[in-house]
Amino acid sequence: MAPPFVYRALAFIVSALPLRVRRTIWGYLFTLGRQRWQVESAAQRIPGGMYVKNGDLIRPTEGNAMRFIGDRIPSLPIPFVVDNFTFEGRTWLVMSRLPGCNLAEAYIDITPEIEQRLSKQLSRLLAPLRALPPPGPVVCGFDGGPIYCERLAFGSPPVGPFESVDSFHHFLLARARKLNVPEGEAARVQDTIRRAHSRPHQIRLTHNDLGPHNVLVDDDWNITGIIDWEACAWMPEYWELTKGTFLPQYRKGRWNRIMTSVFPEYAVELEAERFIVNYRDRYT
Repeated sequence: MAPPFVYRALAFIVSALPLRVRRTIWGYLFTLGRQRWQVESAAQRIPGGMYVKNGDLIRPTEGNAMRFIGDRIPSLPIPFVVDNFTFEGRTWLVMSRLPGCNLAEAYIDITPEIEQRLSKQLSRLLAPLRALPPPGPVVCGFDGGPIYCERLAFGSPPVGPFESVDSFHHFLLARARKLNVPEGEAARVQDTIRRAHSRPHQIRLTHNDLGPHNVLVDDDWNITGIIDWEACAWMPEYWELTKGTFLPQYRKGRWNRIMTSVFPEYAVELEAERFIVNYRDRYT
């Protein structure tokens, strides 16, 4: 890892180069990274304290979102975007490497005291993100286009945008089709969903995949990074909670307690989402 000014200087230099040259440079470093480090995820570590993503499934909106957020909230620990471009149908995203280890790797070591510490940090870190003014009442991807979210559609194909929160809620129920509610539970389920969807909700900039796998911490459990912003979107204000606890392993336990502590005001919305997900007739 290098000091921030080094990444800024490098970004300035490479921005002046032709796209073909930039592709060649990052492609060479990508190959070196594969040889030196194992493939860790969609992002490949490369020399120089950086990571690179590339491919026809990588979207430039991820880099654009990180630049937008980094310019406005320098206190939020996210990767610095060194380069972000599309050439011959493939997008290249080069970003700085952040310190710390993945929280998912240390998950079993989280104690109740550490849960409280992490929830307080997340509340503080996310507050300025959620205070950014939305582009309007539309529920949409970061760039105003479709949303890419595995909760909304299997495989995360693009859906939306939606002209309002109400139209987004109609979509959720339409995708769920008929809910297979156990006998005797129908009235409670319908009432919970009605109350959740009838509450007024503001639009907030949302990470949209906030889980231990996308949070970095140091040895003292200080959050040192929030990574993987490819699903970043303008969503109803409760969505960070419901999407962040959508995966089965996070619907109970440590992460669920952390997230519900960060967002205690959305208990009804969380219950409604669980009903829709648990009783849906198809994957949505």
